Amino acid sequence: MRFAILVVGNEILSGEVSESNANYMAKKLTMLGHKVERIVVVPDRVEDIAEELRRLLRYDFVFVSGGLGATHDDVTAEGIAEALGKKLVHNDTVERYVRKWTDKREVINKISKIPAGAEVVENSVGVAPAFVVDKVAALPGVPNEMKDTFEKIVRRFSKEDYHVDYLRIEGYEENIVNQLHRVVEKFPDVEIGSYPKPGYVLVKFSGRDMKRVEEAKRYLESLLS
Repeated sequence: MRFAILVVGNEILSGEVSESNANYMAKKLTMLGHKVERIVVVPDRVEDIAEELRRLLRYDFVFVSGGLGATHDDVTAEGIAEALGKKLVHNDTVERYVRKWTDKREVINKISKIPAGAEVVENSVGVAPAFVVDKVAALPGVPNEMKDTFEKIVRRFSKEDYHVDYLRIEGYEENIVNQLHRVVEKFPDVEIGSYPKPGYVLVKFSGRDMKRVEEAKRYLESLLS
């Protein structure tokens, strides 16, 4: 499947907080054999969330992280509702979960409003639960809460064949450019990434067919020998 990830938060765009949620989800989805084809960061504004989400709906599924809390800038549920053309409604299941953590009416009312028809996913380590509506999942932005709810949701996607191998090459990337191009042309079904490190290059081979991944690695080795 083809996935996209939408990260919501002014604190990410300002550099106040280092973004780690998309990295975690992308690694997990990739290891399950899926493709993450877009990661987008937007501010805490309803119109920005809705605009970007509409673009990302061309993918099979979208994970949205952040903005589900009770403060004035937590507007992700509103943005998702606008993008999907749904009403924002009070959800009794969400209220029940939130009441386990607080009895503050303003917090309960704010968090409990989610898009109509959404499926609620309990957040076992924090106040705001996640929810799934159509092909969009909204997750809390706090990393441990995101992981808790993401792991519950990602189970519904089947694992597909995915194989990875690496080749360490001493020296610098510019010395292997021609050989890499030949491998990429010969193995279009294998994803090949080149990652320069201090004093060496790590080449990653990945794909659905283990034999083709191994063949691509051996072919590069032969070109370099």
